[in-house]
Amino acid sequence: MAELTLPSAPHLYPAPSQATLASHFVGKRIKDVQAPAAIIDAAVVRRNCNALSNAINRLGVGFRAHVKTHKTLEMTKLQVGDSDAKTIKLVCSTVSEIEHLLPWLVECKAQGKDVDVLYGLPVAPSQVARLGKVASALGEGTLGVFVDHTAQIKALENVKGDVWPGHIPIWVAIDVGYHREGVTANSSQLAEIARVLETTKRVKLAGLYSHLGSSYGSASAEDALKYMAEELRGLKAGAEAFLRAGNNSLTGNGKITLSLGASPTATATQNLFGGVSAVHEYRSLIDEVKQNFELEFHAGVYCVNDLQQLAAHATHDRTYDDIGFRILAEVASVYADRADTPEILVAAGSIVLGREPCKSYPGWAVVAPWPDKTTSYFRPGGSSPGWIVGRISQEHGILTWEGRAEQMQPLEVGEKVLLWPNHACIAGVNFGWYLVVDSDEADPEMIQDVWLRWRGW
Repeated sequence: MAELTLPSAPHLYPAPSQATLASHFVGKRIKDVQAPAAIIDAAVVRRNCNALSNAINRLGVGFRAHVKTHKTLEMTKLQVGDSDAKTIKLVCSTVSEIEHLLPWLVECKAQGKDVDVLYGLPVAPSQVARLGKVASALGEGTLGVFVDHTAQIKALENVKGDVWPGHIPIWVAIDVGYHREGVTANSSQLAEIARVLETTKRVKLAGLYSHLGSSYGSASAEDALKYMAEELRGLKAGAEAFLRAGNNSLTGNGKITLSLGASPTATATQNLFGGVSAVHEYRSLIDEVKQNFELEFHAGVYCVNDLQQLAAHATHDRTYDDIGFRILAEVASVYADRADTPEILVAAGSIVLGREPCKSYPGWAVVAPWPDKTTSYFRPGGSSPGWIVGRISQEHGILTWEGRAEQMQPLEVGEKVLLWPNHACIAGVNFGWYLVVDSDEADPEMIQDVWLRWRGW
């Protein structure tokens, strides 16, 4: 097994003992653990991963799993299909994620699997040495990086062979309208990148990549497919402009790979097998692009889902039951005379839930029906009353009642609640591990495992 020397995240951010955590938590029930706690339902995660995997396979395109949401080995394996997968395609947002995955990736390589990992930000000079060590351990051509400026390419071209051996695969980031990373199809910057790549020796083109974060504005499955088509057309236009600028000399002996997605546009592919008008139009677009390019989708938060994903309505049948991540919180105080209905203080504020809003309601989390699943809970856009986290500060969350006062369900000091967060990627940040239950088991409340969550950069 490959060993990384310092600095690497496993050394800089040591994890607690998984065995010790398991001995403390496994066998307990959710209600018996200290809050706040991060709870994963493995059955829901499996179901979400399988649903997207089945759609991608039916379309005959590739898939690259983004691991930034959960930052765990266990969920990464579920995303790629674990032992059944012959190809391991991943995108990571931190070097830490890649370094923590390294031992498993080395095992995958030893088993003859094709490993293809992408560092998902335009590469900064300070990251190159650590990335090069991973590339050395995995072998040439296995680890790729983003570029969207010629300065990045020139810096990579000059990296010494003892820092990063062999050729360095790069992915050109295309801006399809979200204006995060990337360059637009009609920009002089994209054309200059293509011209510089014509003369590079060590830096080799692996593909073009886009992320349409504005797809979270979707309000229906049809909307999500329109965003998907918009992104695909934009990425295709960027690829065609890029190849023209490089005099079509950058394709090598095969097709260039186009990688597109955010969870709404990637999961929208599940609608392409019935239930949505104009399915043929979207399928035809995908088939058209596949004639000249290799095509893959990428996504991350889909495996656990959250309130933002539900608000996007990217698939027809997604419900609260498809959220695999909940946060256990505890009632710290009750304020009976603040408003028409009491307000409740829970010890879970922005450092637990984050501060990212959800377009479908004015809150930061929704209290789930638990432990009594028949309890009323708030549903954005509907008439169902329930508690939400209506205000937050750093450690404090204020539950407010959404509904008529006479419908209010009282909560008491010391009572525990489960919260559905707005954005799972952010809500998990301050937790060192997930407590794992499995609703397919006889006791869905019993903790079955503990999954360590990677820290660091």
